[in-house]
Amino acid sequence: MRPNFVRLVVSQLLVQVATGLKNPILPGWNPDPSILRVGSNYFLTTSSLEYRPSTPIYTSTDLGNWTLYAHAITRPSQVQLYGVPTGAGTWAPTLSYINGLYYLASMTRWTYDPVARVWPRVIWSVSEDLKTWSDPIWPDCWGIDPSLFQDPVSKKVYLNLMAPNNDVDRIWGSTSARSTSAPGDVRGSGTDDLHRATTARSSSPEGPWELNPNNPILFNGQYGYDNLTVQSTGHGTIFDTPDGLSYIAYLARRKINGSSPLGRETFLSPVTWQPVLLSEPIGNLTDTYDVQESSSRDSFDEGILDPSWYQLRTPYTRNFELKKSSSGGLVLRPNVFGHRDTPAAILRKQRSLNMTFSARLLPTSSGLGYGEIVGISAYLSELQHQDIGVSGCVKRTGMCIYTKLTMNGTTQYTQVPLNSSTIPSDLTIHIRAEPLCYHLGYSMSTNGPTTWLAAISSSWMAFAPENYFVFAGASFALFEAGTGMPSPPHAPDVGFAEVQETYFEEEIPD
Repeated sequence: MRPNFVRLVVSQLLVQVATGLKNPILPGWNPDPSILRVGSNYFLTTSSLEYRPSTPIYTSTDLGNWTLYAHAITRPSQVQLYGVPTGAGTWAPTLSYINGLYYLASMTRWTYDPVARVWPRVIWSVSEDLKTWSDPIWPDCWGIDPSLFQDPVSKKVYLNLMAPNNDVDRIWGSTSARSTSAPGDVRGSGTDDLHRATTARSSSPEGPWELNPNNPILFNGQYGYDNLTVQSTGHGTIFDTPDGLSYIAYLARRKINGSSPLGRETFLSPVTWQPVLLSEPIGNLTDTYDVQESSSRDSFDEGILDPSWYQLRTPYTRNFELKKSSSGGLVLRPNVFGHRDTPAAILRKQRSLNMTFSARLLPTSSGLGYGEIVGISAYLSELQHQDIGVSGCVKRTGMCIYTKLTMNGTTQYTQVPLNSSTIPSDLTIHIRAEPLCYHLGYSMSTNGPTTWLAAISSSWMAFAPENYFVFAGASFALFEAGTGMPSPPHAPDVGFAEVQETYFEEEIPD
């Protein structure tokens, strides 16, 4: 007798506390998760889109405490992202362990041109240790959400993907079936409020396939159903723990007042039949991490850039430098910010809906003129970023602290005099992110009071402008730029002495 289909899904969280593991397990935008267990170790990879290094790989032994282990795509020879639009780049990676080697299947999209209709190209790479990856193999096919699957009976390896069937441009296909030796993917349509996961079964990877009568197995809401916080659930991978329990890793959005500025995050649920909630622990998994109020600091004094920092697309030149001194610091080389290319900026994913991102500037030997800008940003795309920084004043002499808010192509600009001929060593600029609002301000000492200059609704960090696409969530950026052009060569060296992130309890309702 064939077994019944499994009915599955959900029950989770937000702030990770010692009483139990809560969701999301990877806060901040980490879409399209694929999880793989090898022995007692778990490895999880997510999409990186136009950001590089590309395709982060995280590791854990308890499903609760995750470490950024490596990036699979680090060389231009692997994938070139010169000038790709926001939301393009590398998508939907899937990890497999086949015949003693690790494989990563993914796809790359370069354009959204409605005339060329260039579909993503599928690739896969191989590694012995999950850290050093080969240049990719480019098969003669295109589509989305690929995975490599080894049939445990025949030992044949299959490339599974979804692609258009041209009746007309509707997508079809399968991702991988579930087994104990490879991840099992269960996926559904696009990442909106109707996103869901479905399953089918077959006695052979080549079909025929029988749909699960209980589909969708993962679905948390519908259009307009905004009284539920966790939405857009889907793109799931079912896996087993060593003690025989089953879980599903998947993407979801935390919708606050109808928008989700952090984008698609990675969630985890036991295979059950319940709504996905933030307030409930994940099965019997426990965690020791407490984020009721905590902070992290980066002084750029390790000699290399921490792997949690990213750049946009493939840089043409090295546009930042770590200072060679015991006190550390990072100097940026001038470029254009808010432009579809590689700005002189480094970015870190926003991991909490209730946090402060603070950056202390390096002192300068001279002042900045008009067209010379250094600052920080709550960044979603080149069309959507909320900035605060130091620049030459507009329509007056001297330097000013300015804010620039962007809303659907319109901007609000404010400035206040810095009252200093150089950037002082104690100037710190802040972005205070709350679930419904971002505040931008500055202080003149490490522990001094903050002067808040501007605020903007977080909903402006959750949606792309009309006719554009964005699939990442919010990041925080450190940048140097000019006013619509590169900063002039005579400008002084500018940069940052340190960055601090302070996290507060989120208290997001279900």
